[in-house]
Amino acid sequence: MKEIKFLYHGRRFLENILKPSLSTGIGSEKDSLCAIYASHDRNFAIPFALSIMADKSNSCNWELSFENGNPKLIIKTGKLDTSKVGYLYKVPKDAFKQIDEYQWVSYKPVKPIKYEIIDPKEYLHWIVKYEQNNEGNR
Repeated sequence: MKEIKFLYHGRRFLENILKPSLSTGIGSEKDSLCAIYASHDRNFAIPFALSIMADKSNSCNWELSFENGNPKLIIKTGKLDTSKVGYLYKVPKDAFKQIDEYQWVSYKPVKPIKYEIIDPKEYLHWIVKYEQNNEGNR
């Protein structure tokens, strides 16, 4: 495995300093920390830069998985706003602590090294439409 020199952080807004905020992840406790999340995998961070907006019932729920190494974004509730760009920040690895295979966290503000603009239209092929199953299990 090659040495990790920096991490990626996806965010919907342009900021000079990234500050910890309470995450609303639906996984385990580690997905709901008051922190800045980052990943060494660029494709893991990009969905967090996309403007996935709440639906009419004020619900927004999506899931990221990988199929044969390719990102698959399942939007369960809400929808992608393709008119708004997001930002993928490159951040210093030494400001973060690894908490699982993909995620790293920082509990202190972080100054990004640089950023790139993420156009959501370039990632439409990642999105898989979500359909509720007939048994009502969700």
